[in-house]
Amino acid sequence: MGAHADTREKLVQGRAEARERKLRSIAKQAKTLRVELERRRRDQSICYYTPHPPQATAHGDTNRIRLVLGGNRSGKSHWEIAEAVAHSIGYRPWLPESHPHRDIDVVVPNKGLLCGESFGEQVKKVLLAKLLGDPEHNQPGLIPRHLIKATKKNQQGVITFIQMTNGSTITLQSYDQDADLFEGTDFDWVGMDEPPPRPIYIAVSRGLVDRRGKLWMAMTPLKEPWIYDELVARKDISVYNFDIEDNVGFGLTREAVDEFARNLDKNEQQVRLRGKFFQLQGLVYDGYMQHANVLRVPRRKVERTWGIWQAIDPHPREPHHAIWLGARPDERLFVIGELKNADPNNLVKPFCERMAIYEQEVLGIEPHRVERLIDPSATSNNPIDGRTVWDEFCDHGFVCRMGSKHRDAGISLLSKMIHYDNVEKVFPSLFFFDDLEGLHYEMTHYIWDEWGKGTDSYQRTQKQVPRDKDDHFIECLHRILLDEPRADDEMSNWQSQPDVVSRKGEASYGY
Repeated sequence: MGAHADTREKLVQGRAEARERKLRSIAKQAKTLRVELERRRRDQSICYYTPHPPQATAHGDTNRIRLVLGGNRSGKSHWEIAEAVAHSIGYRPWLPESHPHRDIDVVVPNKGLLCGESFGEQVKKVLLAKLLGDPEHNQPGLIPRHLIKATKKNQQGVITFIQMTNGSTITLQSYDQDADLFEGTDFDWVGMDEPPPRPIYIAVSRGLVDRRGKLWMAMTPLKEPWIYDELVARKDISVYNFDIEDNVGFGLTREAVDEFARNLDKNEQQVRLRGKFFQLQGLVYDGYMQHANVLRVPRRKVERTWGIWQAIDPHPREPHHAIWLGARPDERLFVIGELKNADPNNLVKPFCERMAIYEQEVLGIEPHRVERLIDPSATSNNPIDGRTVWDEFCDHGFVCRMGSKHRDAGISLLSKMIHYDNVEKVFPSLFFFDDLEGLHYEMTHYIWDEWGKGTDSYQRTQKQVPRDKDDHFIECLHRILLDEPRADDEMSNWQSQPDVVSRKGEASYGY
């Protein structure tokens, strides 16, 4: 019995030791795998990049120019640098080989340019930290280490040139350099971090012409309002909004976002959390901005069944302005025309001649069918001859009634008529032909006066009146709406099926 017990004990002990050796081996292998995974995540971090949905969509866009408007910490800079590295190697390594957006239509090797606001802050602390890594903050670089061949520094000790082993290069410049330093070099792609001054954008754009290069910007739009006016509205440019909320779970925690938001006032939140243009905060008609794709419709024929209204806004020192509106029998209204006096002396006669041609050739309407309104200031007598501006317009066939000066009522009515809520099934009753760029500009720049007093809350007054600027077409539209435009009574028996418009992401409804 003793011998058998000893044998059994040795067998149990041997099995235990074997299990222990196996467990140690597994632990060793696991440690080796962890170390290797950490090395790969450090040396090839771009392969492990997981974009949030708006980032992924913007990566897959093939337009030559892309704008990413993002709040602070919304992932816009990370998106930008990942796109830069991907262009340098010709593909997006975080996507599987079968993915349609993995390969990029760009020659390799290629020349790229990344720009930031300053070398000491934006270039060094943001762009280079994301490109090459930041050991101090345990942040790996997005350029795979084995692809970095050489770097060069400027006199400030900041890296401004990266040579890659595949022959591609990345040059780094800053907006505090003269615009001339951005001239004369051709690039295959350009990434611009934060809003660039317009002269630098123009210089960089010239460098992309020969190679049909691509350009993208990633910014929190606190400055450089020209970007909104000249780029955002262009139909050949893709515009994306990154919200800080998009990055929750992709690099930010819910607690971190809530803590940051508590330090901001309502309007700062729109810029720093939502990525909205600062100079467009406090818009009188923010609903127009949000739903311009619904409110702006293609130009169409003006039917005889429509009632036609015109309003004229005369000015002694600024050009005269005019707006035309059509009222359909189904009670939908369309702004159908706009005109600004092009006469260098702002004379009434040439403006009236142009208006007559415009009504005939562009609008296709008969003058006797038009209800005409004018600003009451037109009745002020000229101290020299006693005549009025109203007299002059009458002399040339534009006989007008006095329109309302009730601005607040006009604002309230216009706001109500463009209100749109697809969820609540509230649809607008006023639409704008989409070639009316002057009115479109005013509708997207007409702001409450308190927003013109500074960039910080404590610098603003609390006057709830619109700023007296960029409002001539809008004042005309107010007067027409307050006059209750309606369809032609002679055609009141008109009947037809409403048109149906279908827009991406919106419900289909007649307009």
